[in-house]
Amino acid sequence: MINPMSISSELESKYKKLQDILRACGGVVVAYSGGVDSTFLAYAANEALGRRAIAVTAISETYPKSEFNDAVAFAKQLNLSHRIIQTSELQSEGFTGNPPDRCYYCKQELFKKLGAMADKENIPYVLDGTTVTDGADFRPGRRAAVELKVRSPLKEAGLTKEEVRELSRSLGVPTWDKPAYACLASRLPYGENITPAKLQRVEQAEDFLMGLGFKVCRVRSHRYKSEFVTNEVNLARIEIEPDRLPLLVQHKDQIVRKLQQLGYDYVTVDLEGYRSGSMNRNISREEYLDVETDAAPEAADEIQEVKVIDSYLACPDCRDNELDEIITRPGHYKQCGHCGGVWFNVNELEKALGQRVKFNIPSAVRAATGSPESVCKNSGDAKGTSAVADKSACPFCQTPLVRIKSIDAPDMEIAACMICQCLWVAGAEIARLQDKGLFAQIKTFVMRLF
Repeated sequence: MINPMSISSELESKYKKLQDILRACGGVVVAYSGGVDSTFLAYAANEALGRRAIAVTAISETYPKSEFNDAVAFAKQLNLSHRIIQTSELQSEGFTGNPPDRCYYCKQELFKKLGAMADKENIPYVLDGTTVTDGADFRPGRRAAVELKVRSPLKEAGLTKEEVRELSRSLGVPTWDKPAYACLASRLPYGENITPAKLQRVEQAEDFLMGLGFKVCRVRSHRYKSEFVTNEVNLARIEIEPDRLPLLVQHKDQIVRKLQQLGYDYVTVDLEGYRSGSMNRNISREEYLDVETDAAPEAADEIQEVKVIDSYLACPDCRDNELDEIITRPGHYKQCGHCGGVWFNVNELEKALGQRVKFNIPSAVRAATGSPESVCKNSGDAKGTSAVADKSACPFCQTPLVRIKSIDAPDMEIAACMICQCLWVAGAEIARLQDKGLFAQIKTFVMRLF
């Protein structure tokens, strides 16, 4: 049971919503890795459905033994109905070739096997631990979940990663403070073939660092070959929390010796420190979009809507309405079908903003568009509902949005989350700027912000 004194009423309400979602499923197979989100989901499903909730851990060369041992221990501690299967993503050329959408092939392999188990057990749904926070990151595995109809109850209940940790702590789920972890393949640069030997080397290197006290660490594995060198050169790029650098220097001789024994010619430290998804830095936006959809535009300037899917994120202005995730060429964005407002990840701005995307604004909103003053006071609701413009919250982290106006064009206004670095443009504002032929200028304005 939740200790009502330890969490907010809003968070307690979200947990109740999660329980209602799970009970309505009638039976579930949970993709359970032993991480923070999947462990919490497996616990909640077990509470709601008992033995009709099966937590399944998939083992393969990409899954560290230490993580598997944790998953087994947590399942016993929480009295989960736990099963173990073997996946074979290394048999897929789509995966081993290590393209930017590598995770799609891995998740496809996993979800197909979980689906087969669910069919055999007469269980209606396969679940994963995706939260609303995951929508801000590069996650091509989501495409496999959508295609195979895998549900994400944490996201459906509106839970963020931080809220999952908070609930886990309140409920006594032991993973509440566990560091985030990703599969070993994420340590290799895109385009470098994935082999069991490379994965094993990374695993051994990280196990060694963890044994020295580095709870959060990554060993990114790079290689290159020069025409002047016969053999390829292997380089280890260590990421740790910046405040742990003194400890790393203290153990530098041990670390260099061990990693060179494992086959690394050079051992380096990334001064930026640990950050999730650091290998995604050099993915071009074209590659980013290619992994989200298989469609290709016939011409460079053509805008082609590829798909519209539920994002399960609340509209910052309407609150009671959810944003649709709209994937197009040349960009993707989230839009409220009620007020027409658009939500952007900052990485998508250059592609989606400007004249190349003609946002569809509800006709009632466009008809209601008035003066700049009315835009600031009204969210664009056709019925004239008061906008909570100064109380709008980020749909990811719930941080209040900051309203920003342009110095060059004082009547141009957007809202931004300074934590997630995402932007919100109200539907009425878009319609007004489009009508005045000024919308293209907003691209220059917003790109200056970050």
